Amino acid sequence: MLSDIKINKRIVLAGGPGTGKTSVINALKKEKFYCFEEAAREIFNEFKLRGLEFKTDPIKISENILDKRKHDFESANLLDSKRNVVFYDRGIHEITAYLSSIGKSSKYWDELPFKYKYDLIFLFEPWKEIYKKDENRIEDFSDAKKISPFIVNVYSQCGNNIIKVPNLSIEERVKFILNNLP
Repeated sequence: MLSDIKINKRIVLAGGPGTGKTSVINALKKEKFYCFEEAAREIFNEFKLRGLEFKTDPIKISENILDKRKHDFESANLLDSKRNVVFYDRGIHEITAYLSSIGKSSKYWDELPFKYKYDLIFLFEPWKEIYKKDENRIEDFSDAKKISPFIVNVYSQCGNNIIKVPNLSIEERVKFILNNLP
Protein backbone atom coordinates (compact mmCIF):
# COMPACT_ATOMS: atom_id res chain seq x y z
CA MET A 1 0.00 0.00 0.00
CA LEU A 2 1.38 3.41 -0.99
CA SER A 3 0.51 4.98 2.36
CA ASP A 4 2.75 2.40 4.08
CA ILE A 5 5.89 3.73 2.39
CA LYS A 6 8.12 5.37 4.95
CA ILE A 7 10.05 8.47 4.00
CA ASN A 8 13.11 9.18 6.12
CA LYS A 9 14.80 12.55 6.03
CA ARG A 10 18.37 12.34 4.76
CA ILE A 11 20.67 14.45 6.93
CA VAL A 12 24.37 14.83 6.07
CA LEU A 13 27.17 15.76 8.42
CA ALA A 14 29.50 17.38 5.90
CA GLY A 15 32.93 18.89 6.09
CA GLY A 16 36.59 18.37 5.60
CA PRO A 17 38.75 15.91 7.47
CA GLY A 18 39.18 16.20 11.22
CA THR A 19 36.21 18.48 11.89
CA GLY A 20 34.43 16.19 14.37
CA LYS A 21 31.78 14.61 12.13
CA THR A 22 32.49 11.00 13.08
CA SER A 23 32.51 11.79 16.81
CA VAL A 24 29.05 13.33 16.44
CA ILE A 25 27.87 10.37 14.32
CA ASN A 26 28.99 8.02 17.11
CA ALA A 27 27.08 10.09 19.68
CA LEU A 28 23.95 10.04 17.47
CA LYS A 29 24.21 6.25 17.26
CA LYS A 30 24.18 6.12 21.07
CA GLU A 31 20.93 8.12 20.89
CA LYS A 32 19.53 5.29 18.69
CA PHE A 33 19.59 7.19 15.39
CA TYR A 34 20.47 5.27 12.25
CA CYS A 35 23.78 6.58 10.88
CA PHE A 36 25.62 5.64 7.71
CA GLU A 37 29.36 5.60 8.33
CA GLU A 38 31.99 7.29 6.21
CA ALA A 39 32.71 5.06 3.23
CA ALA A 40 36.13 6.45 2.41
CA ARG A 41 38.07 5.09 5.40
CA GLU A 42 37.27 1.46 4.62
CA ILE A 43 37.94 1.98 0.93
CA PHE A 44 41.25 3.74 1.62
CA ASN A 45 42.30 0.75 3.74
CA GLU A 46 41.40 -1.69 0.95
CA PHE A 47 43.41 0.30 -1.60
CA LYS A 48 46.32 0.71 0.80
CA LEU A 49 46.56 -3.08 1.09
CA ARG A 50 47.05 -3.13 -2.69
CA GLY A 51 49.74 -0.46 -2.50
CA LEU A 52 47.53 2.34 -3.82
CA GLU A 53 46.44 5.63 -2.29
CA PHE A 54 44.08 8.47 -3.16
CA LYS A 55 46.78 10.63 -4.69
CA THR A 56 47.84 7.88 -7.12
CA ASP A 57 44.34 7.04 -8.42
CA PRO A 58 41.73 9.51 -7.15
CA ILE A 59 39.15 8.62 -9.81
CA LYS A 60 39.20 4.86 -9.13
CA ILE A 61 38.95 5.40 -5.37
CA SER A 62 36.21 8.01 -5.88
CA GLU A 63 34.22 5.52 -7.97
CA ASN A 64 34.40 3.01 -5.11
CA ILE A 65 33.32 5.63 -2.59
CA LEU A 66 30.46 6.63 -4.89
CA ASP A 67 29.21 3.03 -5.10
CA LYS A 68 28.98 2.84 -1.32
CA ARG A 69 27.43 6.28 -0.86
CA LYS A 70 24.83 5.60 -3.59
CA HIS A 71 23.90 2.36 -1.84
CA ASP A 72 23.54 4.23 1.47
CA PHE A 73 21.48 6.98 -0.17
CA GLU A 74 19.11 4.46 -1.76
CA SER A 75 18.81 2.46 1.48
CA ALA A 76 17.48 5.35 3.57
CA ASN A 77 13.79 4.57 3.17
CA LEU A 78 14.22 0.87 3.87
CA LEU A 79 15.06 1.63 7.47
CA ASP A 80 12.90 2.03 10.53
CA SER A 81 14.64 5.07 11.94
CA LYS A 82 14.06 7.18 15.04
CA ARG A 83 12.09 10.33 14.20
CA ASN A 84 12.17 9.31 10.50
CA VAL A 85 15.72 10.62 10.17
CA VAL A 86 18.91 8.99 8.91
CA PHE A 87 22.33 10.58 9.21
CA TYR A 88 25.27 10.32 6.82
CA ASP A 89 28.92 10.84 7.67
CA ARG A 90 29.47 12.76 4.41
CA GLY A 91 27.37 12.70 1.27
CA ILE A 92 27.80 12.00 -2.42
CA HIS A 93 28.45 15.66 -3.16
CA GLU A 94 31.71 15.62 -1.23
CA ILE A 95 33.30 13.29 -3.76
CA THR A 96 32.94 16.04 -6.37
CA ALA A 97 34.20 18.62 -3.87
CA TYR A 98 37.35 16.61 -3.16
CA LEU A 99 38.05 15.98 -6.84
CA SER A 100 37.48 19.67 -7.64
CA SER A 101 39.85 20.72 -4.86
CA ILE A 102 42.70 18.73 -6.47
CA GLY A 103 41.82 19.66 -10.06
CA LYS A 104 40.60 16.16 -10.99
CA SER A 105 36.87 16.75 -11.51
CA SER A 106 35.15 16.30 -14.88
CA LYS A 107 31.76 16.93 -16.43
CA TYR A 108 30.58 13.57 -15.06
CA TRP A 109 31.60 14.38 -11.47
CA ASP A 110 30.34 17.97 -11.70
CA GLU A 111 26.87 16.84 -12.85
CA LEU A 112 26.59 13.87 -10.48
CA PRO A 113 25.55 15.75 -7.29
CA PHE A 114 22.49 17.22 -9.02
CA LYS A 115 20.99 13.70 -9.10
CA TYR A 116 20.94 13.44 -5.28
CA LYS A 117 19.04 15.69 -2.89
CA TYR A 118 19.53 15.57 0.85
CA ASP A 119 17.03 17.14 3.23
CA LEU A 120 19.60 19.06 5.25
CA ILE A 121 23.36 19.51 5.43
CA PHE A 122 25.09 20.23 8.72
CA LEU A 123 28.46 21.76 7.84
CA PHE A 124 31.43 21.14 10.12
CA GLU A 125 34.11 23.72 9.45
CA PRO A 126 37.87 23.29 9.99
CA TRP A 127 38.77 23.48 13.68
CA LYS A 128 42.50 23.43 14.39
CA GLU A 129 42.12 22.55 18.09
CA ILE A 130 40.55 19.16 17.34
CA TYR A 131 42.33 18.32 14.08
CA LYS A 132 44.47 15.16 14.17
CA LYS A 133 46.21 13.23 11.40
CA ASP A 134 46.03 9.44 11.37
CA GLU A 135 46.85 6.60 8.98
CA ASN A 136 43.82 7.38 6.78
CA ARG A 137 43.71 11.14 7.23
CA ILE A 138 46.57 12.11 5.00
CA GLU A 139 45.73 15.81 4.73
CA ASP A 140 47.40 18.55 6.72
CA PHE A 141 45.21 21.11 8.47
CA SER A 142 45.85 23.52 5.58
CA ASP A 143 44.39 20.89 3.21
CA ALA A 144 41.36 20.53 5.49
CA LYS A 145 40.82 24.29 5.27
CA LYS A 146 41.24 24.21 1.49
CA ILE A 147 38.48 21.62 0.93
CA SER A 148 35.81 23.39 2.99
CA PRO A 149 34.77 26.03 0.40
CA PHE A 150 34.53 23.32 -2.28
CA ILE A 151 32.14 21.35 -0.04
CA VAL A 152 29.99 24.41 0.63
CA ASN A 153 29.97 25.26 -3.06
CA VAL A 154 28.84 21.87 -4.35
CA TYR A 155 26.03 21.51 -1.80
CA SER A 156 24.90 25.11 -2.39
CA GLN A 157 24.91 24.75 -6.18
CA CYS A 158 22.63 21.74 -5.86
CA GLY A 159 20.11 23.62 -3.72
CA ASN A 160 20.79 21.86 -0.43
CA ASN A 161 19.98 23.69 2.78
CA ILE A 162 23.17 24.15 4.84
CA ILE A 163 23.44 24.89 8.55
CA LYS A 164 26.88 25.56 10.02
CA VAL A 165 27.60 23.60 13.21
CA PRO A 166 29.31 25.70 15.88
CA ASN A 167 32.59 24.58 17.44
CA LEU A 168 31.21 23.12 20.66
CA SER A 169 31.56 19.91 22.65
CA ILE A 170 30.28 16.72 21.05
CA GLU A 171 27.21 16.70 23.30
CA GLU A 172 26.42 20.34 22.48
CA ARG A 173 26.87 19.69 18.76
CA VAL A 174 24.43 16.75 18.95
CA LYS A 175 21.92 18.92 20.79
CA PHE A 176 22.36 21.69 18.19
CA ILE A 177 21.75 19.24 15.34
CA LEU A 178 18.70 17.64 16.95
CA ASN A 179 17.23 21.08 17.70
CA ASN A 180 17.64 22.09 14.03
CA LEU A 181 16.16 19.01 12.33
CA PRO A 182 13.39 19.64 9.80
